[in-house]
Amino acid sequence: MFFLISILAAISGIGLAGVAAFQADTGIDHSIGAYLALLGTVGVTASLLIVWGGVGGAWMRGFFAFLAGFAAILTSVAAWFLMHDALVVAMVVSFLALVLSGVTRQRKKAY
Repeated sequence: MFFLISILAAISGIGLAGVAAFQADTGIDHSIGAYLALLGTVGVTASLLIVWGGVGGAWMRGFFAFLAGFAAILTSVAAWFLMHDALVVAMVVSFLALVLSGVTRQRKKAY
């Protein structure tokens, strides 16, 4: 369930970053920082969808999960510098939900 929340927060981040990058009168429209934040949210979402799809082995899914978490943190820092608080919240929620999905995962027990 937490993993789905992480994906939904990342998808909402794409919308928020898209508004910041392309809507006029935001103060950061058509800036390099806004485009980097948009690229970061797309990267987080793509990495999470690769992990969710189960592509590759366990090491590959682990690598893309790490990449998604790292990108979410970096994108939230970029959004903080752009003073786009809603995007910061979306990326932090995505990161925390990703961490919680890894911690609370059901594991098989040997009896």
